[in-house]
Amino acid sequence: MALEWVKTIETATTIEVWEYSAPAGRMYPETRRDDDFEDCERERKRSTAAYYDAAKRRQRHYKGVRWEIARLIDCNFDDATKFLTLTFAENVTDIKYCNREFSKFVRRLNRRVYKSDAMQVRYLAVWEAQKRGAIHYHVVLFGFPYVKLADLREIWGHGFVKINRVDVDQRQNVGRYISKYFSKDVDEGSYKQKKFFRSQNLIQPIEERFTTLEPLSFDGFDVTFSKEYEQQVPNYSDKGGYAPRTVRYTKICKKLGKECVGNGSLRDGR
Repeated sequence: MALEWVKTIETATTIEVWEYSAPAGRMYPETRRDDDFEDCERERKRSTAAYYDAAKRRQRHYKGVRWEIARLIDCNFDDATKFLTLTFAENVTDIKYCNREFSKFVRRLNRRVYKSDAMQVRYLAVWEAQKRGAIHYHVVLFGFPYVKLADLREIWGHGFVKINRVDVDQRQNVGRYISKYFSKDVDEGSYKQKKFFRSQNLIQPIEERFTTLEPLSFDGFDVTFSKEYEQQVPNYSDKGGYAPRTVRYTKICKKLGKECVGNGSLRDGR
């Protein structure tokens, strides 16, 4: 039996399972080299690949944020979830300024609705640049009470406001709609600016990590998707570079299957 490294992430409706054949970093015995030229050549290759690696990290970052958004929406969605759009009437393109104004709006909204300086608004938001260059915000508000549109416009104070209730059937669509603004081809300037905002009072997905010698069993669970692929992980040794590991990903629907994280059924292979 081979040792496996396992990660699980649980939300309100799904459980995601990653099974790894090796940890994130492979360790190999160091081999002493007396050839200075070989060492220099290896270092040159690493430097040449630095820019490419940075671009790949940006892609992984935004892909990770897209998944994070979908999971947060799944964890926090309720009957009072609203979808809010905030637009600047003027052609404002300064992202730092816009982000400051958005933060001020959230504080004003919290004081108006909850009569408190302690943050009670539960939200996540992203900004988008329109074709004309102007910035606007897409916001998901969880457990948000009814507020007149005129009041929201007053609180925002910068232009157009639109708000809609989100139905249960739209739950996943909202996650996809919001996350599409995290493009893998995002430019360097946008990457340096904060694009994803969320309140600190959101329910978080449950993440666990463990190792096992027993293969995981998904019998009795509603598996909606699975795949196996190879992944390159850093080789923390004198060799440098990357080493392959096998990853098996499984997604389980909790509504139709049994819940497993926390009761040991997956971990024990039962």
